[in-house]
Amino acid sequence: MILNKIQQKAIHIINNPCLILAGAGSGKTSVIINKIIALIKIYQYDPKKIFALTFTNKAAKEIELRLFEKLTINQIQDITISTFHSLGLKIIRNEYKLLGLKSNFTLFDENEQLRLLKNIIYNTDNSNVFFLKKLLYQISCWKNKLLNPNLARKHINSSLEKNCIFFYEQYDYFLKQHNILDFNDLIFLPTLLLKNNVNVRLRWQKKIQYLLVDEYQDINISQYELIKLLCDYNSNFTVVGDNDQSIYSWRGAQQKIFHLLKYDFQNLNIIKMEQNYRSSGCILHAANILISNNTNFFNKKLFSKLGYGNKIYIIMSINEINEAQKIIKFIKKHRIKNNKKYKDYAILYRSNYQARVVESELIYQDIPYYIHSGRSFFDSLEIKDLLAYLRLIINHNDDLAFLRIINTPNRRIGLVTLKKLKNFAKINQISLFIASTDQRITVKLMKSVVLRLNNFSSWILKLSSFLSVSPEKILKNILQDTNYFAWIMSYYDDVIISEKRIQNIIFFSNQLNKMLVGDNFNLPMKLEDVLIRFFCGDFNNSIQDDENQELDQLQLMTIHASKGLEFSVVCIIGLEEGTLPHHKSIIDGNITEERRLMYVGITRAKNQLLLSFCKKKKKFGMVVDLKPSRFLFELPKKEISWIKYTMK
Repeated sequence: MILNKIQQKAIHIINNPCLILAGAGSGKTSVIINKIIALIKIYQYDPKKIFALTFTNKAAKEIELRLFEKLTINQIQDITISTFHSLGLKIIRNEYKLLGLKSNFTLFDENEQLRLLKNIIYNTDNSNVFFLKKLLYQISCWKNKLLNPNLARKHINSSLEKNCIFFYEQYDYFLKQHNILDFNDLIFLPTLLLKNNVNVRLRWQKKIQYLLVDEYQDINISQYELIKLLCDYNSNFTVVGDNDQSIYSWRGAQQKIFHLLKYDFQNLNIIKMEQNYRSSGCILHAANILISNNTNFFNKKLFSKLGYGNKIYIIMSINEINEAQKIIKFIKKHRIKNNKKYKDYAILYRSNYQARVVESELIYQDIPYYIHSGRSFFDSLEIKDLLAYLRLIINHNDDLAFLRIINTPNRRIGLVTLKKLKNFAKINQISLFIASTDQRITVKLMKSVVLRLNNFSSWILKLSSFLSVSPEKILKNILQDTNYFAWIMSYYDDVIISEKRIQNIIFFSNQLNKMLVGDNFNLPMKLEDVLIRFFCGDFNNSIQDDENQELDQLQLMTIHASKGLEFSVVCIIGLEEGTLPHHKSIIDGNITEERRLMYVGITRAKNQLLLSFCKKKKKFGMVVDLKPSRFLFELPKKEISWIKYTMK
């Protein structure tokens, strides 16, 4: 890609902080790549002191691969290219003693957080699933604001927070007692440490001569604070983002970070990249007019040299079934007429439930499709089991891992035994695993049960001995010693399902071993670092997508999931008030983010955009009348063409 003048200017701003406002399809990754190359080749920066932060391991890997064309392997290995959470982990690994941790800490995912919180609120007035979700979200919010339980108690602003603080304290105590971190801790703990310890802060600031941050609009306040603390020594950094594509407020992202950047760094250079290399002029003009209805601190106006292109089509349907039929009819006709493949088409929607009707129609018409569900690879039961084994081998204090695997496969250790073990562990303030090895437990349990517990604990300790010498043997031994494949085959009645589970295990085993052993480019990793790496990036969400991206299939996904992707033809369905914009945003009076979401959807299209809405829909068993989305009326009329045909 030949860089334009604005992109070249952005690359050569290196002595002051720089904000690159990169509009959709404006080639931001090329700018990041070329800036890293320029820092090393032109400005003689030490590669070891260049840090590039992304949000996914997939994005980090893409940067690495594209650098191969211009840099040596040694130079690329020296650059730190990682996710925010991987950098946080790196700081924690180096400073764990100052954080009061042991080196063998493990990480909880969201499901394990929920399991723990469910145990904490059990038998209280709050023991319901609605409060559980609110509690998890509130704890995440506190950590994103850098508030530990003591500070959070001083900043209570609502009855919900008052109700949650007691459980936050118990949750925090459990994690510390069991040497466990949650996902938020990977930013929360290092940021607080850098903020409160001058020596640590200076040490890490000296490690970083230049910092680059991708997808700046997606960061939360704690991540912003981490950037600021790391850069304060010389303030040489570049952040790349698009304020018009900020669509993750539910994960803590705020438009406020753009204001903070301007306020905290008075010498900030601002570069606007407005030339779009993806979409036609018609699509971009519509996107510009739509987003102009938001009040922006930084305004941009996308333009293209690809020509005007086709008008935007709008379809009105009687109901969601009629909508699915019309959309698919349009795609079939358009595909044949333009000699395209099914994978050139994407159907986008606000919420996952909207895919059901479309999927039914695609099945009926025998059209190949793939739904990007966002479901994690690690949500599979068999992968959770194996991860629990590995976690317990690393950290014997991980009670939830112990409970998951003690009877998987069945070891004839019943609920009564586990209840006695839990009580003994609680009284003596030790973990379940340590309790199972304690000689005092023998007076409370039958000899046969004690023998089974001893056999289990001895086996775990034996596997733990491999951690420092040959960690790649651990999973192989787990599978062999438990006869796990045979257990999977017997557990599921459906042969196809059981074979899929086994394929998942083999894939997981190969990925694990690859990272443990290393190769010519990647150094061998410790098992504990590999497990946390799995949690830190999009490896878990991209496996199925990577397997299916080469197949000729119509793509279905939420608009959130489509961010960063592009398709020749995009169809956005469900453009009604209450759907997009979502009814909650209407009630809360927060339409601006929904408008940005619509903007993201529009700018995924390269050549053709189709928008669709229904007059009626079935909701909660009742047929309700709907109004077209306000966003349809905010589009320029001259760019729109209504499709009026009936179904036959």
